Amino acid sequence: MLLGVYVSCNPAGEKPKNETPEANKTNSSSIINCYKYESASDTVVLKLIRVGASVTGTLVYKLKEKDKNMGTIQGYMKENILVADYTFMSEGTQSIRQVAFKSDGDSFTEGYGDIVDENEKFRFKNLDSLTFNTSVKLSGYPCE
Repeated sequence: MLLGVYVSCNPAGEKPKNETPEANKTNSSSIINCYKYESASDTVVLKLIRVGASVTGTLVYKLKEKDKNMGTIQGYMKENILVADYTFMSEGTQSIRQVAFKSDGDSFTEGYGDIVDENEKFRFKNLDSLTFNTSVKLSGYPCE
């Protein structure tokens, strides 16, 4: 009897307005951007998903004479510098290392500096002393 009442109050099997399928839920405050560097022999691809101060995404390195590695990043923006943990697979081994990219409007350049090993996670010794390689500039492009 209760089922008959529910069906009669819900014609054509419509879902109540407060039930939204998970696949249709979106976070309107997230921003997705993609950046890429390509040369004749090297490619670096960075996809960023920003939600508030938090940044996640993917990072792929295809460098000549080195193993390709790809993985995820999770971090934050510190002024115009993205600081993130990069979790990746290379030669069948999972590794974690800190990465930093300096934003220059619609592009990013990777930061380099002294690193330390903290419990098998490689981190920069001092974020304030990083140098940024402007010869490898990741430019914005439409995300695929």
